[in-house]
Parts: sequence; C-alpha cells; structure tokens
Amino acid sequence: MGILLGGLTSLFYGFGDFLGGEGAKRAPAAAIVLWAGVVSFPLVSVIALVNGGSASGADFAIGAAAGTAGALGLVFLFAGLGKGHAAAVAPAAGAVAAILPVVAAVATGERPSTLAWLGVGLAIPAIVLSSWVADPGNLPWGGVGFGVIAGLGFGGYLVIIDRTSAGSELLPLITARAATMVVVLVVAAIGMWKVTGFAQVPRGVVIGSGLLDVAGNIALLAGLRVGPLALVAVSSAFYPVVTVVLARVVNQEHLRGRQVFGIVMTLVALAAIALG
Repeated sequence: MGILLGGLTSLFYGFGDFLGGEGAKRAPAAAIVLWAGVVSFPLVSVIALVNGGSASGADFAIGAAAGTAGALGLVFLFAGLGKGHAAAVAPAAGAVAAILPVVAAVATGERPSTLAWLGVGLAIPAIVLSSWVADPGNLPWGGVGFGVIAGLGFGGYLVIIDRTSAGSELLPLITARAATMVVVLVVAAIGMWKVTGFAQVPRGVVIGSGLLDVAGNIALLAGLRVGPLALVAVSSAFYPVVTVVLARVVNQEHLRGRQVFGIVMTLVALAAIALG
C-alpha cells in the first residue's frame, strides 16, 4: 500500500508542478508558491483535524521543519520551470529527491529486498533519461542548479516528515503548510524573491497547484505511515516523468528516444519496487 500511495503522490506532484511551472511563466515563482499555500491551507487543516490523531509539540515542529525544506524546493523548481523547458530542471530535482531519502533510510537500518533494490537502481537513471533534453532553454547550467536545490528541498521534506509519530496522523501537515507560506514571505522580505498580490497571479493555476500539492502531501505521509522510507521515497519521486509527459501533451515539447526509454524504465522500476 505504501508503494501505491507513493505512486499516487508522483501523479499529484507531477500535475501540480506542471501547473506551477506554467504559472511561473506569468508571475514570480515565489508568488505562485505563496498563494497556492494560502488557498490550500484551510483545506489541509480541515482534512487533518477531521482525520484526527494525537500530535505532540515535537510533531508540529518537525512538520514546520519539513514545510520549510519543501517550500525552498517548490520555489526553486517553479523558478526553473518558468524559465525554460520543463525537462531542463526536472532530472536533477527528481534524482536528488529520490537519492537523499534512500541514503537516510539505509543509514537508519532499512534493508529492502534485492528486487526492490533493483527497482531503486533503475529509478534514478529512469528519472534522468525521461526528463533530459538536449536544449536546456535559457537556464544557466541547463537548469541543474535550480534542480539540485529543488531536489534537496523535496528530499529533505520527505526525510523530515517521516520522523513524525504515527499517532500524529496528518496533523503535522498543518504546520508544514504554514511554514511554506512563512518561508516564502521571509525570502521575499529580504529581497531575494518577488511576491505579487493575488490579483496578479493566474488564480486558476494557483488554486489547482495548491490543491494538487496538498493531495500529494497527504498521499505521501499516508504512504510513509504504512511503508518503508526508501521505497515510498523512490515511488513518489517519479513526478518529473508526469511533468514531462504533460509538457509534451499540452505544450507540444518533443519527446526524444531516450526520454521514451526512460519512461519505460520508470514503469519497470515501479513494478520491481512494488513486487519487492
């Protein structure tokens, strides 16, 4: 079940990231992240409270720390997606976001099966191949800098939120979402990012991105409650594939042979992880 929820997370994140990248072409990336957080905060709060659970102060603090990491990941991802091809930024973000939790899981004693490890081994090159284009757009270093920082943020979010207690259920997502908004406001206040008013952002895109991100966070945390960190992390890291496929369908971005091969590898990797 954890692997299935991880795969569902990839779908939600992939659709949400595509919308966020489209929005970042018309408004500052930080504004997209901020207003997506504002419109989705009431929803995630209600869902978490209705779902119940018993969270300690430590659980809420861990949630806030995870939200801080995730906020930085979103801002850098949307900034990169807004300045070039979707596939120019996604490979580094997806690979780093998958590798970091696996390293953390192994360090804390997780030992997946041989078949599952085969899936993990296939997953990293699959993400890179499916997302890799020859033309990096107008991004410095082909978007690698944006992608690596985004991946560290996403991978950090997953590792940190996994440390919340099982009894806290979805409650840590409340402080995680609040922290996302606070981080963006602080970064904007010190002049590193520009934030505009709600009237200046594409509202439909912002609302859709925020709701999909919340759905992904819920699916991810639910998956971590019932599955191992390493395998849930990798199965939830295929969102770049979804983003690239959407860019092909919506924006007519050309898929090269290696990208198609990477998508096929993705399916094989997911199957190996699930069967392992």
